[in-house]
Amino acid sequence: MGVDWADSKHDLCILDAGRNPSFRRINAEPQDIEEILAELRQIADGRPIHVCLEKARVRIIYHLMLCEDIVLYPVDPKQAARFRETFVSSGAKDDSGDSYYLARLLADRHDEMLPMKPDDPLTRKIALLCHTRRSLVDDKTAVIQQLHAKIKMYHPLALMLPVKKLDTGLAREFIRRFPDPRQAQKANKQTLTKLLARHSIKDPDRVAAIIEMIRSTPLVTSDAALIEPMVIHVEALIGQLNKLEAGIEKCQELIRVSMAKHPDAKLFQSLPGAGAALAPRLLAAMGSDRDRYEDADALAAATGVAPVTVQSGKKRQVRRRRACPKFLLQTFHEFAGCARRFCPWSRAYYRWQRDKGVGHHAAIRKLATRWIRILFRVWKSRQAYDPGKYLDSMRAKNHPLIAYLNA
Repeated sequence: MGVDWADSKHDLCILDAGRNPSFRRINAEPQDIEEILAELRQIADGRPIHVCLEKARVRIIYHLMLCEDIVLYPVDPKQAARFRETFVSSGAKDDSGDSYYLARLLADRHDEMLPMKPDDPLTRKIALLCHTRRSLVDDKTAVIQQLHAKIKMYHPLALMLPVKKLDTGLAREFIRRFPDPRQAQKANKQTLTKLLARHSIKDPDRVAAIIEMIRSTPLVTSDAALIEPMVIHVEALIGQLNKLEAGIEKCQELIRVSMAKHPDAKLFQSLPGAGAALAPRLLAAMGSDRDRYEDADALAAATGVAPVTVQSGKKRQVRRRRACPKFLLQTFHEFAGCARRFCPWSRAYYRWQRDKGVGHHAAIRKLATRWIRILFRVWKSRQAYDPGKYLDSMRAKNHPLIAYLNA
């Protein structure tokens, strides 16, 4: 079966043994999906039902992936479009036609396509928690940027506090207590002294200097027509910031509890630079299906860390792969960046690449490729990473990095 999914409806094409198509259109509701599954199970008579559809985080995939008699084959949208274009060169398309070509793609290339094997429930939970946490962190960054833009327009006092960012405790409490700069300048000395003391600013001279700065700094404007609407927006942004931080903390706590139960957690927690945020992301990136990747190079290519070669005639290019799972690419890239701060050979490897004229991000990707080979071995063997053993293997090969590391 091929499925062309949408938010409100799904177009289905069912191919029988003779590849004769039959088409259905159903609403994207759980009861409608269950009805079509019941019909398909009668046709299949106990045999597995193979379903091809485009990759996405959509409800129908979550609905189908845990059904024991359903075998899912998610394909890249570009791959599906190019297969369709081999039949329709004009570029014309419709939803029922898309479902047919997805079914044909699966029927023609079934032996070459890899079915989706869901990770175990605990690994899936950690993966989704990591995605959620990252999404909330991105939302928090966006809110802080909006808050900074608004504060710059009318409230210079908040930007002159001895803090680097507006999301720190002192800046946030100051803005929450005094969203109107006119109120801040009228606040009594005792109130301001207590506020500063709550954030570890207790030196009398420093406190006096900050209070004097608050009272003497000229305001951008005293026009109520500008200040009052700004205050409403800033108070709303502060509320969003508090809610997002609460969500991030809840995700972090659930990740911590889930990692404590996972049998593979120690494999990733022992890696240099893999702290409370990156160890769960690395675990989720590798997954629980140890047959998913043929080797480390296949993993590096699938995540977009390794480059691809494009050759045509006399032209040959090695370049980054842009169409890749961005979160997995970020995970390995960020881990390699952290590892070079805690791992001597990673730091030496990065400096070696930089001295050869390689750019920062390219050097990090090269380092990430080496770490993927290590992670793949750790993951497959279920044995923790041993830095001494890795350095011994490089010495046995007389790797040029050893001389660089010693120097």
